[in-house]
Amino acid sequence: MKTIPRTSLIVVILLLILGGSTQFSTAQNQLTAKEMRAKALEAAQHEDATTAAYFLDAYIKESLDVAVIQNSAFNSIREQPPFQSINNRYRTKLSWGPSLYIYAGLIGFFIVILFAFQRKIDRVSTILLSALIFIHSFYIIHVGLHYMNYNLYAPHTYSMSTVFAFLYGPLFYFYFKRIKTGYSFQWKDLLHLLPTMVLLVYFLPIYVLSAEEKLKIMLGVGRYPDREYGLEISFGKMLSLIIYVFFTVLLFLKKRKHIDNPEYRPIFLWQRNIVGFMVVFTVIYTVYMLLLINYSSPSIMFHLQLITLSSFVLYGAYVAFAYPKTLMGYQLEASFLKYKNSGLTASYSIELKEALLDLLENKKVYRENGLNLNSLAERLGTTRHSASQIINEHFDLNFFELINQFRIEDAMQQMEADLTGQKNIIDIAYDVGYNNKATFNKSFKKINEMTPSQYRKQLKKKVFEVAAS
Repeated sequence: MKTIPRTSLIVVILLLILGGSTQFSTAQNQLTAKEMRAKALEAAQHEDATTAAYFLDAYIKESLDVAVIQNSAFNSIREQPPFQSINNRYRTKLSWGPSLYIYAGLIGFFIVILFAFQRKIDRVSTILLSALIFIHSFYIIHVGLHYMNYNLYAPHTYSMSTVFAFLYGPLFYFYFKRIKTGYSFQWKDLLHLLPTMVLLVYFLPIYVLSAEEKLKIMLGVGRYPDREYGLEISFGKMLSLIIYVFFTVLLFLKKRKHIDNPEYRPIFLWQRNIVGFMVVFTVIYTVYMLLLINYSSPSIMFHLQLITLSSFVLYGAYVAFAYPKTLMGYQLEASFLKYKNSGLTASYSIELKEALLDLLENKKVYRENGLNLNSLAERLGTTRHSASQIINEHFDLNFFELINQFRIEDAMQQMEADLTGQKNIIDIAYDVGYNNKATFNKSFKKINEMTPSQYRKQLKKKVFEVAAS
């Protein structure tokens, strides 16, 4: 075991006897940042961990050169108790726990991006769920970087997740209310964002600071105190979670239905499980806050929060791939129950689907420009409601989307059969059931991401290339 040199030990003892902290402070005030660094390196060379730690800490706060802690000159004293504290405070370190948090957060970001490219979804519920997963992911990544000290090397991450503190409850409540009841938003609902707006206004002067100023705050030498009102904000977050999760649980229990249909089970499981996750998170966060208020250091409870949030994000990722429509609100419960309670049996549903395909594929009823849902239902010998249900359940489309799909496919086949271009595009549009060229072009481009003219030109180019080869 390495020992502190006798001369350095005598100096330290004398400084302690004579008021060592005052002497060190006086010495610090008389030295430049460059000289402090030199003193720290010199002390490290003599394996004087106490002196090295003191002058290195002073140098970092003066110069903001956090990376100096990585200097190999300090390797010989890193494990000595006097230097361990400063080493743990400034040096980046990889740790499996925070790394898993970051991994879960990155998966959450991926899921949010995936949602943005989905079409057949309920846009409102998807935006709410995306926002909820985003702030969960952002928070656990932020904390993971903080635990490994990478925040010191990316100062603009300072308090970036704090502004979301009062959004967890409202986003979760309104997402659940939307998928459970099909709730439509009103202007007064924006009042739920008021606490977040107040928090944003408070933090805005800090967010616009330079990286150097933010680093000074983290080092405790900035113009703003580090994490000012942190306890008050955390307490407000706790109250927000308790209130919104309480009303969500009431909504779940009040609207809970016992349905034996196996298609409903994924919907029920998703609703039950996300409510369970948020209840557990709220309880853990409340216990954490009560311990914090009593001046405890509840690190275990803090990590349980992160584990719960990470599990929520990973569970959302699983459901996104296993049951995407349920998760993204496409199959809202109100709509689901409307159809499942319609009395349409499974066998009759299949029978109507086959009849519908016969009308579309063989009789080509979509070519009639006056075709609507009512007339289609009459030909099927059923009600408008049942016809809509068949289209939604078996094709994942509404009436207009289904008709447009068949019309455009017909138009594409006609263009492929008429490579010489003898038939005008407007004639093809009329032939497949459109009343005008503008609507035809719009529908064609929505499906093929190109206009009919561009598609025909592409066909001719391919034929020419085949002939040339």
